[in-house]
Amino acid sequence: MADPKEAWNDVGERFASWGKRVSERYREAGTTGEEAAREAQHKLEEAAREISDQLGRAFTALGDTLRDEEAKKDLREAVGAIGEAVGVTVSEAGEAVRRRTASTTSGPAGESPPEPEPGPGSKPEPESRPEGEGDGPTAS
Repeated sequence: MADPKEAWNDVGERFASWGKRVSERYREAGTTGEEAAREAQHKLEEAAREISDQLGRAFTALGDTLRDEEAKKDLREAVGAIGEAVGVTVSEAGEAVRRRTASTTSGPAGESPPEPEPGPGSKPEPESRPEGEGDGPTAS
């Protein structure tokens, strides 16, 4: 097995060799690379102009629409419909919560829920008996 220092030196040498090849190819492509860079720059500028034109048209359309009285009316109605939908949804959710809460706190017809059965390991509660009906004699 090789020494770690030698192994890392080998890694460095291999990447250095690879880097030299990339550098040589980059220099060779320099003249054609400059032309490609200019063409890419031109395409980016054209795309930026197109985006700017589209945004201008979009904002103009939005401004024109907001100045139109019929469009304002439609927008008010749409916002009102959102408010109505939210209100109905919240009201329905509140009713569902109230029904669920009511069904867990009382039985049918407002009765209290039944007492839970004693679980394993719990002591049974003593039965209540009417006075005078004990198991043994009482002191009088």
